[in-house]
Amino acid sequence: MGGIFGIICPHIIERGALVTGLKRLLYRGYDGAGLAFLDNNGSIVIRKYPGHLDEAVKHIDLENISSNIALGHVRYASRGWPSYENTHPLTDCGGNIAVVGDGVIENYEEVRRNLEKKGHRFQSRTDIEVFAHLMEEYLKVMEPLNAIAYAVRSLKGVYAIALLIKGIPKLYAVNQGQPIVIGVGRECRLISSDIPSLYGFADESLVLNEGMAAEIGLDRIRIIDINSLAEVKEVLRKRVKYPIEVIEKAGYPHYMLKEIYEIPDAIIRTTYTLMEKYLRLAAMIVYGARNVYVIANGTSLHAGLVSAYYFAELAGISINVVSAAEFPYYALDNISTGTVVIAISQSGETSDVIRSVKLAKQHGAVIVGVTNVVGSRLTLESNVYLPVGAGPEIAVPATKTFTSTLTALAILAAYTGLYTGSFEATELEKLYSSIRDFAKRLSGKMEKIDKSVSEIVEKLTGWKDLYVVSSGINYPIALEAALKLKEAAMVHAEGLQLGELRHGPMVLVRDNYPVVFIKPIEETAIELYERVSQEALARGAMVVTVSEDGTGYGDVITTIPSGNRVLSPIASIIPLQLLAYRLGCRYNLPIDTPPGLAKAITT
Repeated sequence: MGGIFGIICPHIIERGALVTGLKRLLYRGYDGAGLAFLDNNGSIVIRKYPGHLDEAVKHIDLENISSNIALGHVRYASRGWPSYENTHPLTDCGGNIAVVGDGVIENYEEVRRNLEKKGHRFQSRTDIEVFAHLMEEYLKVMEPLNAIAYAVRSLKGVYAIALLIKGIPKLYAVNQGQPIVIGVGRECRLISSDIPSLYGFADESLVLNEGMAAEIGLDRIRIIDINSLAEVKEVLRKRVKYPIEVIEKAGYPHYMLKEIYEIPDAIIRTTYTLMEKYLRLAAMIVYGARNVYVIANGTSLHAGLVSAYYFAELAGISINVVSAAEFPYYALDNISTGTVVIAISQSGETSDVIRSVKLAKQHGAVIVGVTNVVGSRLTLESNVYLPVGAGPEIAVPATKTFTSTLTALAILAAYTGLYTGSFEATELEKLYSSIRDFAKRLSGKMEKIDKSVSEIVEKLTGWKDLYVVSSGINYPIALEAALKLKEAAMVHAEGLQLGELRHGPMVLVRDNYPVVFIKPIEETAIELYERVSQEALARGAMVVTVSEDGTGYGDVITTIPSGNRVLSPIASIIPLQLLAYRLGCRYNLPIDTPPGLAKAITT
């Protein structure tokens, strides 16, 4: 993933203009920054740095560009570590084509091998580099826009790519499932990963739909359909007008809301980010284990609890899920050669996770890391790691990293099932298809779910205590929802198993006390849900139900049907994340940075 920002003007680009645009895209990546421009001879000049944009500005000159055309990038590392070689822009063999990208190319290893057989030399371990080499091949026999179309036809994945070509004073871009827009200013033309970053540069934007490629020159903008190669005459136009305070949040008032709305795209990106060879290796390790522990903290711990259901259902094995903070006191004496520890950390830097991983390794355990940050301490300490590829997450309350972690763990459990015999190879593609189809359906329903949640918030306003309750695979989601309500809304929420509500906690339920039920996906748990809900209503509770089928007791928040138990936790948590967010807004709280909390506890 990354942020793309390019400019072409009739004059030398103003000092700092490109950096300003890139700073507005830092929410898309901060593992590297770079730019490419054409010099007076039409040759490509590249400056890049494998670190945060602010550090790049200090160490290399990104602000002064002696050219009227430039293409910049901020990187989120999902394929390839945060190193100089892996930082964009990336080039072909001769340095005549510079590319920057956002997204994931699924079949890049196969394409790379074929290109290497033809003599191409690769400099990085990133997937986007293959696009530069494909362009090198196709430009030998066709013009740039057609070459882009043919390059795209060779690739699988979801991505947006922009490029510069030696001797051609034009910007090129293509959308293959990731956003990219063209800005039209009074003098200059721009390309960017989002519309808000164009504020002050352009008055209008042209939105490239999936399957469109564009050639952006000063005199003309030409757009084609990559399948038919026909010129596209009409594209969606949008005004560029945003309050200055929300520009760096892609137009959203808070990062948390932006990141919740990014969940569908993040889920799809996870399915493409996870590489089969590493999934098979991790699954083989888990299959061969004498015993398996999952360790994590906070939101990641709740993902780990859900994974216990995944491994039981898809792989037929039982795993032990333990808080990483408790692991040294609870499980360490049972760790020896033959033990596998699946360590989950969104940041990859959580101190309790790292400490427990090191102790487990000293006792002979093999570590499978699951993290959103390539190059983190967890990736260094793991024998094999799986990057979830959700993209940068700025808000302290974790949202899209949670759902992407669930996706990654479900896929790992399915691959493990291939070795145990609990999951058929023919079912694997069905699983991927069901996840991607679910994410696409979810994308179209986010606003409707949000609206439904906002109506419920009116009734909950004023309450500072509540229960969130469920059973089966959604029981850990009740725990996670309670955590989100604490973090974002500063509400004392308690997550409970349905039956446990009746064993003590029910004593507080009276006088309109809020109880949020997640209707179980398991048919066997429906009777318990109905019995406990009716009892809560009889005691005077304010009952809210999150339901996939639109039925339930009290006020019902309808999420989208998941279709299966694997996806139900993802479907269930989204309205509850929105509930926590909307309630926090009602209380005028610092939602992205709750007091006393940090994104990663590293000490």
